[in-house]
Amino acid sequence: MLIGELSKKTGLSKDTIRFYEKIGLIVASDRCAGTRLYKEYSSETIERLLMINQGKRLGFTLNEMKQLLDEWSGGTIPKQEQIKIIERKIEEITEKTQQLNTIKTYLVNKLNKLNEEVIP
Repeated sequence: MLIGELSKKTGLSKDTIRFYEKIGLIVASDRCAGTRLYKEYSSETIERLLMINQGKRLGFTLNEMKQLLDEWSGGTIPKQEQIKIIERKIEEITEKTQQLNTIKTYLVNKLNKLNEEVIP
């Protein structure tokens, strides 16, 4: 499929898809049509892009996603290493959650004080 169709099916912009291809997260084959050269993507690319998006939402970097997708799909990461990677990510998420809770508490307190000033 061409980039326009891939963009519609994944909800990602064409620029994002091109960037992911440039950094090696996805691959495309070249297809000639007359004098024009088009990039053609396989149907597996949809699943890969959706996995990348999900990973990003969960806090994985693009480099981490590339490593995980390449090595996990190839079966080259031992189970113990997979466990360590996931445990590290869980620790990072726990830290971020604690930081967000601290910020939330501050903002709630600030909002309450402002509301008290507005509505005596």
